[in-house]
Amino acid sequence: MDDARVLAELEELVRSTYQLWDEDWVGFSWRNYTFDHVQRVRALSRTLAAREGAEARVLEFATLLHDITKSYDGEIMMKDGQRVLDANGFWRNEYLPPARRNLVTDLYDELGLKGSVHHDSGARIAAHLLAERGYSAVFCAHVAEIIRSHLKVTDHSSLEGGIIYDADTIDSNIGLPALYRNIMIVLRGRDKQAQAQGRPDATAELEADPAAFFRPWILERLPTWVGSKHRDFVTKMTTASGKALADARIDRLGRLVEELAHELSDFDYNVRHGRLAVLWYFARNRQGATLSRQLLHLEGEWLLSNGANEHAVAFVRALRDEAAGRC
Repeated sequence: MDDARVLAELEELVRSTYQLWDEDWVGFSWRNYTFDHVQRVRALSRTLAAREGAEARVLEFATLLHDITKSYDGEIMMKDGQRVLDANGFWRNEYLPPARRNLVTDLYDELGLKGSVHHDSGARIAAHLLAERGYSAVFCAHVAEIIRSHLKVTDHSSLEGGIIYDADTIDSNIGLPALYRNIMIVLRGRDKQAQAQGRPDATAELEADPAAFFRPWILERLPTWVGSKHRDFVTKMTTASGKALADARIDRLGRLVEELAHELSDFDYNVRHGRLAVLWYFARNRQGATLSRQLLHLEGEWLLSNGANEHAVAFVRALRDEAAGRC
């Protein structure tokens, strides 16, 4: 079995599947977020697998395919101001059909997966795709189990299932890639508020007075956000390596928030050359954003042409290392 060839084929299938939906934003994710997230979960799972002695080969397929049906999850269902949960405690989402079709959407309909949570529908489609390509029933079942475990680990979950749960939770919620996601979500909220008031988005306000956004975000929102991470997520890690890595990312986030607060004292300089300049770049370039492409730009011409100081350089490198699953 040529794993490299199959993985390359499936990677393109996953990437193109996310582009079948035209919505810019759904819930807490934007159109180009999920494929980048999948690649980061793959990388982080490799790191955790190496530390835990897990089976890397099966994880490679499972992590690539774990969110293959995520785009069917529309807006979160609400009732009386509360999120609606299914019988297993998972959030229920509105069904969101694609604008176009491919092999994955055809399978989704053929298997009658409408209304299922994406960890279950994704597991079934992944097993089908791999069986079609000649992988054994045992291998396909293990991949499916890992994918089912990425939202909730059970007594039936394997070590690999625990690893994908840890990696998926960390990437979305803990560390510098999660900080990137947070700034996008917060600014999305400002855009929606502006649109509700008859203004196109918050870009003009940001450009006119970036400090009006950054000061309360850094001094009020970020400390609370970072402070909740251990309670809400680290205690749920299933592996020692996952917990250690999550703790290290939280420590790094805490130091960063302190450093950003210090940079506010010379805002005009730091929003052009410091760590704040990196965040300002993300805030101003939200349309069609992907962290992977933006990191390439930042590490290429941006750091040189912007006169970035050593703190900005170190911040970009730390963000790159976390996105690559190295720490």
